[in-house]
Amino acid sequence: MDHEKTRQMWITFFPAICLLSLVSSAGGVLCPNGCKCENEILKANCSRAGIEVVPIQLNPELHVMDLSVNKITQLHYTFTFYEKLHTLDISRNRVKNIGGGNFKTQKLLKRLNLSSNFINSLGKDTFEGLIQLSELDLSYNQMNLIGQNAFRGLGNLTILKMSGNQLDYFEEGTFKPTPNLQALYIDDNSFIRIPEELSDLSQLKILSLARNLIEIIEDEKVPNLFELQTLVLIQNSLQEIQPRGFANMPKLDHLDLSDNKLTILPTDQLSKLSKLINLKLSGNIFNYLPPVAFRGLFHLKYLMLTRLESLKSIDARAFVDNKNLEKISLDYNYKMTTLPTRLFHGNRKLKYISMRYTSVNFLVATHFPLDQLVELRVGGNPLNCNCSMGWLWKILQDDHVLVNTNTSQVKINELKLDVNDIICETPEELHNLTLVSATQRQMDCSMSWLAIVSVSLTVIFILGIIVGVFLFIPRKKSNNSIDKQVPKIIKTSYNSAPPLPPPRKSLPNHDGNHMERYIMPPVMLQNRSLSTWDPYSQHCNGNGNIYEQLNDHRDRPHIVYV
Repeated sequence: MDHEKTRQMWITFFPAICLLSLVSSAGGVLCPNGCKCENEILKANCSRAGIEVVPIQLNPELHVMDLSVNKITQLHYTFTFYEKLHTLDISRNRVKNIGGGNFKTQKLLKRLNLSSNFINSLGKDTFEGLIQLSELDLSYNQMNLIGQNAFRGLGNLTILKMSGNQLDYFEEGTFKPTPNLQALYIDDNSFIRIPEELSDLSQLKILSLARNLIEIIEDEKVPNLFELQTLVLIQNSLQEIQPRGFANMPKLDHLDLSDNKLTILPTDQLSKLSKLINLKLSGNIFNYLPPVAFRGLFHLKYLMLTRLESLKSIDARAFVDNKNLEKISLDYNYKMTTLPTRLFHGNRKLKYISMRYTSVNFLVATHFPLDQLVELRVGGNPLNCNCSMGWLWKILQDDHVLVNTNTSQVKINELKLDVNDIICETPEELHNLTLVSATQRQMDCSMSWLAIVSVSLTVIFILGIIVGVFLFIPRKKSNNSIDKQVPKIIKTSYNSAPPLPPPRKSLPNHDGNHMERYIMPPVMLQNRSLSTWDPYSQHCNGNGNIYEQLNDHRDRPHIVYV
């Protein structure tokens, strides 16, 4: 009988003993189904546990509570027991209304994640009590308005995420309660400008406005963000940046303007950012990089210029101001067909160049500062793999090679290349084959016998012309020397007339009468008895000296000197 009573007692108290044992082993708490409780580090992970309410039987000393990816719909009076929480994650649930005062006892909470819920508004007491909160995530909810006092009491907040909502403006004074905010993420909203209300954030260092509706950065409507270091404007509709668009951001060192609609590179506007280190301009539609394209950006280290669908040419002096440039990417610029030689030779710190999948088909060693590069990516281009590509073929064949450039020999040590992507387009014998698979003969630039014969004939022809010229020049000089020996007595305008025949030494042997025919007029020949005329003779007409008969009053005869 006693034995039977003892047995019944054991049956009655055994479940209770087991429960007490379980509770004791769990440190005095009960871990719900689907949760993982790590009391040694004061953490409870109830992610994906399928729970619909916040469990209240967890260890009240918890520092970390993860309730993400569940079906929780409300938070009223559920965290009163957990006063020592440091991190609370309620993301990807079904919360619509946070209510007011639900975090009054969480004075030690530093990180609160409420992203991917259905929250549509914030009250003035929503975050009451969170005096130590430093990071708040409200991304991907349904908020279209943030109340003026929504962040009241969050004086220590440094990171605020509100991406993926329906916000298009902030009320004046919204951020006055958060003077220590350093990072603000408001991507995937409907802002048409950089909100002026951000001027209250005097300590803001990171601002992300990706995938909004911004078309222009205006001079007079940009907030004063004198401590801002990172600005992200990816995938807006940005078409214009006014001259002083970045003037209020003097400490900016990271700027991302990718995937916008800029048709002209904003050289002047960017020149205001003298501390810029990282610049991304991929996915815009400008077609030319002018000389000194990035003027004044002496600290620039990383430059992304990929997916520029209209880019056709780059000036050889485009990067001359960027003395500290270390990495540049020109990938997927399909309209770029040529690359200026020595384009990067002024960038002494350049280590990485990538220009994959362009339309460049001709590369020479002088395109790149090979002696300083660590990595070069040129795969995907329609390369003409003739012997002028031998420098690249040698690098692919050996890790330690000497490459001849136009001016010197450059030693290449372990340059990283995308070997399997460097494929030849031409000639036909190498079509669709990798450059590294080419043979020594195909990369040999020595002349064939036909070329040698052609060159030899050309040289002989030129030498023949030169010899002929030298043979002709002495003969011409001898004639000139004879001409110089002839005394030039009179220089007249008739010098160009043909020379007279040389005089004959003697006349032909004829009689005297026959000779007189040549020198005497016919009248004289007929009357040879005429006396010699003497003007002073007394027998002249006028009976006296002919000169004495002149009338003193008559005009003197006009004498013409010839």
